[in-house]
Amino acid sequence: MPSTDPPLPSGVPFTAVAADRWRAARAAQRWDSRWLVLLPLGLCLFAMVRAGLPAVCSPAQPCGQDWAGDLVAAALLGEALVLLARPQGQVLVPYALLPVVWYLPEGLPDEPSRWAVLIGQALLAWLLTVVEVGRRRARQQLADLMGPEVPYPWTAAGGPSPFAADPVRATGRRVLGWLLLGTAVLLLGLGLYRQAASDERAAGAQLVQGTVLSSDDVGDTTLRYRLPGDQDVRSAELEVWWDAAPQPGDTLPLLADEDGWVRLAGDPYDPTVWLMSATVVGGVGLIALASATRAVRIRRGFDRPGAPALRVLAYPSEDAEAVGPLSGVPFWSLSAQGISCWHEGVWARSPVVEHDEDEDFEHPEGPVEALLYQAPDGASAQLLVRPWTAGDSPDISWPPVDWLAVVCAPGVRLLDHRPSALEPPTPAPAAPTPAGPVPAARWSMPGPVRLASGPVAALLLGFVVVSRSEHGWWGGLLQPLTFGVFAFVGMVAALGWQAGVDRRGVWVATGLTCRQVDWEDVIGANARNGRVTIRIRDGDEIGFGNWLTRWVGPRGYRAEELASAVAHAAGAEEYRPTGQGPGPLSHRQLTVNRAALAAYLLLTVVLFLNAHGWF
Repeated sequence: MPSTDPPLPSGVPFTAVAADRWRAARAAQRWDSRWLVLLPLGLCLFAMVRAGLPAVCSPAQPCGQDWAGDLVAAALLGEALVLLARPQGQVLVPYALLPVVWYLPEGLPDEPSRWAVLIGQALLAWLLTVVEVGRRRARQQLADLMGPEVPYPWTAAGGPSPFAADPVRATGRRVLGWLLLGTAVLLLGLGLYRQAASDERAAGAQLVQGTVLSSDDVGDTTLRYRLPGDQDVRSAELEVWWDAAPQPGDTLPLLADEDGWVRLAGDPYDPTVWLMSATVVGGVGLIALASATRAVRIRRGFDRPGAPALRVLAYPSEDAEAVGPLSGVPFWSLSAQGISCWHEGVWARSPVVEHDEDEDFEHPEGPVEALLYQAPDGASAQLLVRPWTAGDSPDISWPPVDWLAVVCAPGVRLLDHRPSALEPPTPAPAAPTPAGPVPAARWSMPGPVRLASGPVAALLLGFVVVSRSEHGWWGGLLQPLTFGVFAFVGMVAALGWQAGVDRRGVWVATGLTCRQVDWEDVIGANARNGRVTIRIRDGDEIGFGNWLTRWVGPRGYRAEELASAVAHAAGAEEYRPTGQGPGPLSHRQLTVNRAALAAYLLLTVVLFLNAHGWF
């Protein structure tokens, strides 16, 4: 069937040299990550640990509201939300927070915590500045390369833009944002109201002495007291957050009234929880409002007749849109936000149109030449225009279309940070070329070491938990769960790994999970310090082996030779194994490790609950 589609406009070719220059400008790309959110959260946690709990609150030694500390904590929490959302102006946040910390020294408990926050904010500001400077430099390179505007496909066809801003979607985000902001104001108002109501009732209450009946590590304390002139003995349950929990028989000063309202004397109501909740909810609301504004702004460029564009190679798939230079491998991963199809002179938002089932259509397979309008890191959304391919839908009843236009977010994800990303996957020059197909093989740590890694790790961590005398929420539950899981995963990954290659691809088990990668998805491999790292086409990596492998690894295991064999097999079919491996990976080992981890988690929770008398 002859094609009636209009030819693609002539855009500037995106070459491997231009891709190298772009990657060199974005040298700090690895720091452009949501993992930076851990820095303000870690600083906030460090300040909380340094502050600790008050020793005691009494009329002679009252505890006051630390508004400066609450402001700094709310600012750090808001900064974490901004880093999680990753807006364009996130680089300004640490610069705005530095003066707050500097001019509010009372907002942090001591000088070490204050200087830790200042140094952490300075480091974060420097990292974000380097990332932003690199992004602007790379964007300027692409702007200089693209040159003048190229007409959009619908402009060349004489039709309107099919990608107008979606007012319903933006309105929904605005409504959600304003609702969250209203909820944040309500939470803050409730906290201040409860504080004012508590202070008002305290002004009319009587000072009495209460006797502690029971107390636990989480602060729940039961007391009994008697009002002046009243013969009845009353009881009350309060939360006492002191450094040393009161013991049964201790006497505490209380403020109480005839209606049963009770509060510790010298310990006013603390609305910090309400303030932090309002900060989180309000921050999410602001992010929703900013997202609605951005969703409209980035699509305004589609109202113009054209935009600068690059000619690229597109690698269509059902999961993502990947593009690269005209010579090389996939370089950028694009986040698709909308699709429109050109068929028989009409732009349609759905690819389903009427067609004759007897007609025989041919679709291109593999990478196809395409146009990428706007390019990454611009003020507008990107537009990828490419032919329809057979891999776009597994449903063979879908008819062919002439062109596919995909709207993508302005940002991109670099698929490979290494200088070899633009070259075909080849082994190191010193590695000899195999004489024939690589033999199917399997490697793993010695059986006894591999089988014992999970149970031994769980036993060691369980012994540490049982030996601890700390039974609070952090020391008795959260800390063993968090650090224990990290330690367990590290131990079984180092001592319990398995790997194999056969005609289907590469198999890797890291102690808790097993993954199989087809040869078509492998783009290279390297070895360092006994560890083999395999690079995958979507930018991910899987690895196995470590420095321990040199002493306790399988006989004949040589990481450099294995990486060379994998790289050759990934680059050419004649080097790939022709048969299956000597046996499947041991999934029984994965089950044992998962059961050992579950037993450790269950032991930690049971010990915590038993320490608090919940059993």
